[in-house]
Amino acid sequence: MLQLLPPTARVVALCAVVSLALGCDTKVVPFRLPQNGRQVPSDIIVRQDGTGALQFGFEMGTGLRTFVPTHLPYVLVAVALFAAPWWAAPVLGASFGLGRTFMVHSAVRSGNATAWDRRFATNRTVIVAACWAATAMGLTVLIGDLLRQSG
Repeated sequence: MLQLLPPTARVVALCAVVSLALGCDTKVVPFRLPQNGRQVPSDIIVRQDGTGALQFGFEMGTGLRTFVPTHLPYVLVAVALFAAPWWAAPVLGASFGLGRTFMVHSAVRSGNATAWDRRFATNRTVIVAACWAATAMGLTVLIGDLLRQSG
């Protein structure tokens, strides 16, 4: 966390990143934030012993190969920088990696990753909206705490 900034400045910076990310996801902002848009090869993803899901999560979590379907990871980074205690950064990163790993693992376990992808694409708007709603609830708590610190 950037302790050098006062809590009010951290709230402003966090809100700016959240606004930009939300604007990108809702297409109000006419561009996307940077990503290393390369696919993880299918021979990695389909490994049945679980190592493919772990490698996929590692490569996604570190940004080695990353298509970002939503801008929420940028919000996660902003939370780590501006609102979370120092020890939460690795926890947030591991959570991101595990979440991405879970998605790949569930696609592989479904037996038909192509059908799983189609179902995800069909329900993408609802899934992304639910993720943003959950994020908004967490941000409300974090921002409230930062504002109490400044008060």
